Amino acid sequence: MNLEKNYKILVVDDAKDTQMLLDFDLSAAGYQVICCDSGEEALTLLTTEKIALILLDMYMPGLSGLETLMKIKEDVLTTEIPVIMLSASTDEDEVVAALELGAGDYVIKPYVAKVLLARMRTAIRLKEKTAQLEYLAKTDFLTGINNRGSFFDLSSNAIGLANRAGHPLIVAMLDIDFFKQVNDNYGHDAGDQVLRAFSQGMVSVFRGYDIIGRVGGEEFAVCLPNTNRSDANIACERMRSFIEKNSVQIISDDDVELDINITVSIGLVLAENKFLSIDELLKQADRALYYAKEHGRNQVVDASIMTSSIIEEDDDMVVNLIKADKENLLEEDQKMANYDGIEFDVGVNNVLGDKELFKEILVMFYQDHHLDGEKLQSAIDSKDIDSVKHLAHTLKGVACSVGAMDLFEVTKALDTAINDNKQDDIDDLFSQLSPELNRVMKGISLQLDVS
Repeated sequence: MNLEKNYKILVVDDAKDTQMLLDFDLSAAGYQVICCDSGEEALTLLTTEKIALILLDMYMPGLSGLETLMKIKEDVLTTEIPVIMLSASTDEDEVVAALELGAGDYVIKPYVAKVLLARMRTAIRLKEKTAQLEYLAKTDFLTGINNRGSFFDLSSNAIGLANRAGHPLIVAMLDIDFFKQVNDNYGHDAGDQVLRAFSQGMVSVFRGYDIIGRVGGEEFAVCLPNTNRSDANIACERMRSFIEKNSVQIISDDDVELDINITVSIGLVLAENKFLSIDELLKQADRALYYAKEHGRNQVVDASIMTSSIIEEDDDMVVNLIKADKENLLEEDQKMANYDGIEFDVGVNNVLGDKELFKEILVMFYQDHHLDGEKLQSAIDSKDIDSVKHLAHTLKGVACSVGAMDLFEVTKALDTAINDNKQDDIDDLFSQLSPELNRVMKGISLQLDVS
């Protein structure tokens, strides 16, 4: 067998003959093998080695297999590593105990090499598939940076940490100027190339721990933890200058290679009120962004300069700008008003304005999730918290993707309540989630063929 990757396997067994056999069989199959004699030694190795899978003996002197397994699953750095237990015992209670502690499988000694290798491949593939799905749920498919839902989650956590530590935090909104002209003049593929280049510009300019995300079609956002107003203005100005000075290489719909220049308008706000949410901060940053666009574009505007008199004076201009930006979509968006519970512009922006593709996604969303309410009710009634958590977490991600923002908010709250083990909140939030989910699904079914 030839493995696509050189996976490293940790064998934890106090029996030297078992170690030798496993080393031989696994090495012949293409794995790298590390052997150790005890649970204590295994935990030390896990801090220095990148392990793909652990084969763990049930009975060992000192730290037992079950105790070692418990410590592996309690550590955030090792909890995702799949573990297969090895034992000569067929005691059903021991098998159940190992599986309940997080073991992925249980193999009886003496093992059959072909069977063990098959179970190892399955465990590794499952881990990688799960990691891939989690990545896709959090990542914008086009640019590879955080999607809207992931940006909101990470920024909310950062705001909570900043509030507790008393540190400053900045939120900024960025919008590519005249992006529609790129699509109109060079084609949507060129527009996609610009969006990818812009996002990579954000990755290179901002710090590694700054939170960046794509929150709309050509709209991006960044959360800058532990950053004061002066430093944030410098960072955002550096981003503005970087975009202005670096042309983007594109291939047009006519297969012509071109260098085009774009600019960006940025609005930022300092989180001065510890009770403000990421939604409220983005609204303030968005207001500063529209002020920047109305007053010449290609500039950074700090919300603090927008005094009440300036804001009052420019209210009509800001409103008119928003209306102008949506003018081309207004007539069709009115037709979409019957998608009850869905903010159509949010959802369609997530697929770069492709309304027909978005309708197909809504059909798939309905087919995959219209029974989630019943599944959640059943899991809550049976106190199957793992299933409740999985259903709520998955629904939260897809709700945001399709623009079901009210559903997203209640599933996000339910997900948090589950993580905090607040049973009373779980029941109350489900009573809010169920009718909201039904409302969204009914709106889809009335407009589209979901059979």
